[in-house]
Amino acid sequence: MKNASDSKATKMAITQPKVDGASALSMSSYHESVLRDEILETHDDSDELGFALKPVLDIIEVIFSGVTGDFPGRIQGLLSQDDVADHKAVYSGNHDRLELPGVTAVISGMIFRNWLDEGDSHGTVMDILQVIKHYNWDAKLVLVVAAFAMSLGEFRLVAQLHFTNPLAKAVALLKKLPENMELSGSLKPKLEALFVLIKAILDMVKSIVELYELSYREDFPAEVMSTSSADIATAVYWTIWGILDCASQFAGLTGVGPKYLSETWEVTSMARRLEIIQSQLVHQINLCYRFIEKKKDDQILDGIARVLESPHIDNSKSLNILFHENEAHQRALFDCLGQDLVSVKDLRGKVVGLYITDLDIVTEDYLILQQMFHVKLDDQARREHQYEIVWVPVVDYWTKEKYRKFESLRDQMEWLAVDRPSKIASQVIRYFRERCNFVKKPLLVVMDIEGKVVHKDAIQMFCIWGNEGYPFSFGTEISLWQEMGWKISNLAQGINKYLSTWIDEGKYICLYGGEDLEWIRKFTRTAKTVAIGLGINLEMLYVGKDRARERVVRKIINVIEREKLSNALDWKLISYFWLRMEKMCISEPPEAIKEKETKPECFMQDDQAMIDETMPEFFSSRDREISVQTYNPVLSGILKMLSFGSSSKGWAVISRGSKNSLLFEADGGALLKALTEHEKWKQLVETYGFLTALARYYHNICNDHPHCINMIMPNTQLKRISCAVCNNPMEKMIMYSCCTDRASYGYHD
Repeated sequence: MKNASDSKATKMAITQPKVDGASALSMSSYHESVLRDEILETHDDSDELGFALKPVLDIIEVIFSGVTGDFPGRIQGLLSQDDVADHKAVYSGNHDRLELPGVTAVISGMIFRNWLDEGDSHGTVMDILQVIKHYNWDAKLVLVVAAFAMSLGEFRLVAQLHFTNPLAKAVALLKKLPENMELSGSLKPKLEALFVLIKAILDMVKSIVELYELSYREDFPAEVMSTSSADIATAVYWTIWGILDCASQFAGLTGVGPKYLSETWEVTSMARRLEIIQSQLVHQINLCYRFIEKKKDDQILDGIARVLESPHIDNSKSLNILFHENEAHQRALFDCLGQDLVSVKDLRGKVVGLYITDLDIVTEDYLILQQMFHVKLDDQARREHQYEIVWVPVVDYWTKEKYRKFESLRDQMEWLAVDRPSKIASQVIRYFRERCNFVKKPLLVVMDIEGKVVHKDAIQMFCIWGNEGYPFSFGTEISLWQEMGWKISNLAQGINKYLSTWIDEGKYICLYGGEDLEWIRKFTRTAKTVAIGLGINLEMLYVGKDRARERVVRKIINVIEREKLSNALDWKLISYFWLRMEKMCISEPPEAIKEKETKPECFMQDDQAMIDETMPEFFSSRDREISVQTYNPVLSGILKMLSFGSSSKGWAVISRGSKNSLLFEADGGALLKALTEHEKWKQLVETYGFLTALARYYHNICNDHPHCINMIMPNTQLKRISCAVCNNPMEKMIMYSCCTDRASYGYHD
C-alpha cells in the first residue's frame, strides 16, 4: 500500500487536463518521480507475453490515415494518405501474420467505460496497465491503440457509408451522426485539436516500437534501454491517457451531442505533452542510429587500417581500398604533369607518398617537396627515385568553387593527384584524420611497395634528407638520425655542388652567415690570410641567416661575388638551408639518438690532440679541469645554428674536410678576434692541428663573457629545449616579427 503522501503526489502529478491542464504540464520533478515509480510497478516481466507488432501497427496506420476526410467543411487534414504505405501491400503482406490478443476487446471496453462513468482517467490508465502487465512496453501501447482504432474504424465506416449503405445509414441515425457532422464547420477548432492529438498518439506508438526494434540489434547500445525504460513507461502512460481523451471526444460526436466535447485547450494541452515526450524519444532514436552508424563506420575504418598497415604481395590492394578503382578500368589517379589519367596498377613496385592536405597547400613544406620531386624527375633511374607522390586533398564538403580551386592547384603540380577527391570514402578520410592525425598541417603518408603504411608523416624526413631518405619509412628515418653525426656533410647536405668535392679533397670548410657586411669583409679576408699563412686549404661559403630579408641578403650576395670574398649560396637555397635546420630541431626522431658522454666541444675529435702541462698560459685552469657531461651532439649543434641564424651578427662554422670530422661553431666577433690574434696560438697548429688550436684560443676568449643564446622558431609546439652552451632549460618567449619582403620564405623572385 502506498502511503498518503505518495498518493497525494500522484494525484498532483496526473491532474487531468480536463480539469487543470496547466498544472499537469508543470508538475514538479518529485511528483514525476512518484508517478514514474507507480507506473513501473504495474509491469511484470516474470511471464512476458508477446505478438507481432508490425502487422498490427500497419493496420492502425490505415485506420488513422485520412480521418479528417470523414468530416465536411474545410478542415485541414493532419493525417494524409501519403503518410501510409499502399493499403493493398499492407493487407497482403500482413494478413497471415496478424495475431491480435483477445485482451484488446477488454481494453476497448475500459476505454469507453471511463467516459460513460466519468471516471478517474489516472485510475483507468493504471487499470489498463494492470491488464496488460505481462507485455513489453511497446506491445502495451500497440494493444491500447489497436483497441481504440477498432472503435475509430467503426466510426469512420459509418461516416463514410451512411450516404449509400442502408445499414450504415440506420446506425448513423441512431448515433445522430448526420446531425453532428453538419456542425463540423463550427466545431472546426475542437476537431482540429482532436486530429492533432490523434497524430501525436500515432507518432508516439511508432517511435516507441522503432526504439524497441532497434534494441534487438546486436550493435544497439545496451545502456540506452536501461536508461530510457522509465521514460518509455511514462510515455506509454500519457499516450493511453491521450487515447481516453480521444475516446471522450468521439463519444461526444455520437449520441450525446457536441456540447459534451472537451474544450479545445484541454485536448491541445495533451497533444502538446505527447509531442514533447515523443520529440525526446526521437532524439534518443537518432542518437541510437548515429551510434549504430558510427559503430559500423568504425568497423569499416578498422578494416581499412588493417589493410593499410599490413604487408601484401604488392600495393594494389591498399591503393584500391583508398581510391576504389573498379574493374571497368576507371582510372582513379591523374598525372598532373602528363595531363592524363593513371591507374593504381601503374604504381606497382613503387613507394607511394600520399600527400594529405586541404586546399591551402602553398607552404614551405610544399615548396621543399616540389624541389625534391624535381630532382627525382631529372634522374628517374636511380633507386632512391623509385617513388611517386599522390596528392589527396581532404575537404569536409565539396562545392563547385572548391572543385575549381582543386583543379587550378592540380594544374600547377608535377606529381599525381586523385582524379575525383569528392568520391573518396568517408572512412578513408577518417583514417587520415584519426589514425594519421591530419588536422591542418600537411602530411606525407608513405606506403611501401607491399602496400603497408611505413610512415604517417614523412614531410620532415623529406625536408631534412631529401631523396636520400628513400624508402622513407619511419625506421629509415630513425636509422638516419642514429647514424648522423654533427658533421659538415650532414649540416650542408645537398646545398652546394662543390661541397662533396671539398670534403673528398680534405679541405677545411667554413660556412658563415649574418647580415653585417663590414664583418663579412673583415672575416673573410682575415680567414683567408690566416689560412694562407698556415698553409691550409680553406673554402668558405656564405649561407645567410634564418628568416632573412630577401633584399638585404641578395645585396650581400652581390657584394660577396663582386669582391670575390667567398662562395655564396643562391637565395632560395639559403631559405632551404635554414628551413632544414628548423625541421631538424622540431622533428621527433632526434630523441632516438643516444646521448653521449663527451668532453667540452672545443676539443675537436678530428685532431685527437691532448693538451698537456706545456699548454701556454692563455689556456685557463678551468679548461684543464675537463668535466664529462651528457648531451646530444646533433641537437646541440642544431640549436647553436638556429641561435646564430636568429641574429643578424656574424657567425661561422668550421670543419676539417673529413667525413668524420666534427664541427667548430663560433660567434663572429670572438672568432674574428681569435683570427686577428693568430700569432698568439699559431705555434700550436703543427702539434695540435688548426681547429684545436683555434678552438682553444676562441674558448678562452669566450670564458670571460656571459653567453646569450636565443632563437626565432615557427609557431610550433616544441618539447623542452636546453641551452647548447650551458645545458640549462631555455626560457620560451614570444617574438613578434613583421617582414613584408620575405616573399613566402624566399621562394619567389
